[in-house]
Amino acid sequence: MIKVCMFDMGGVLVRDFLVAPKLLPYLGRRESGFSGISPLIKQALVSHSKGELTEQEFWSIYERITNSEVPHDGTSLLAKFFAPKLDLPTLKILFELKNRGARIICGTNVHDAHYSIHQALHQYDIFDQVYASHLMHCAKPDGAFFRTILQQEQVKPDEMFFTDDMQENVLSAQTEGLAAYLYTGADQLRSQLCTLGLLS
Repeated sequence: MIKVCMFDMGGVLVRDFLVAPKLLPYLGRRESGFSGISPLIKQALVSHSKGELTEQEFWSIYERITNSEVPHDGTSLLAKFFAPKLDLPTLKILFELKNRGARIICGTNVHDAHYSIHQALHQYDIFDQVYASHLMHCAKPDGAFFRTILQQEQVKPDEMFFTDDMQENVLSAQTEGLAAYLYTGADQLRSQLCTLGLLS
């Protein structure tokens, strides 16, 4: 029996959350993502999302690898083009679950600056609890991410529903025993929840 429903944030509850397509051209780059510049930069960004590096430390690594300078004006560059918007059909489903008494939580890989923006926009308000990678010091798809949340929620793996738009995260959650499903849209999500008896 499912006792807790966990949702990813970017790509599930919010849209327009990717910053690289606008930020990298602003920095004079032609790549579409940080991983296209160097695996070391991608690794540093993941470390930042785990709270292991500050944003300033991340940009220092970026500057060293790219032999370039980025603007330092005291504001967050990662936040500069971050303008997430709630997906209303998906939000409606979460409200339906809440109205049926379900516990709704968020499990998200997120940077500190983005976390603050989500909070300011009240985009986490629907959730009973938010588990953020930069505060947990681990990130999806690491199994430890799911094990930590299961322990905090005090539920068994098969008592937690989870959905994410990234297949590797879903597969990792399934390996840990969660009832995990790939998110492709609100209609498919509703169908999955109905199959589990969480919605009708």
